[in-house]
Amino acid sequence: MIWYLIIGFTVAGVLMLAEYLLCVKLQNPLWGGIIPMLILIGTIYIFTSGKIPFTPRNLFPFAIAIIAFIGDWCTGREKYMKLQQAEIDKMKAKDIA
Repeated sequence: MIWYLIIGFTVAGVLMLAEYLLCVKLQNPLWGGIIPMLILIGTIYIFTSGKIPFTPRNLFPFAIAIIAFIGDWCTGREKYMKLQQAEIDKMKAKDIA
């Protein structure tokens, strides 16, 4: 049982790292949104197919995962915008000097 948790957290950590890098490094915001959308679509499929009963107890972990990945996506996009603005400011400073 504990191995499932370790494997699950490891996979989630790798996915969050990949998503964060996609958000921060790439210009198009859709690349970073792929993983949260796949998780959302997978969650909808799992509950509508009846593989897991739709109860609040079963929904809670999926909701937490979706919220965490969407929050990570938003954080990554904000950092991307700040990096872009810093680069523009640096270029403007060189032009003035």
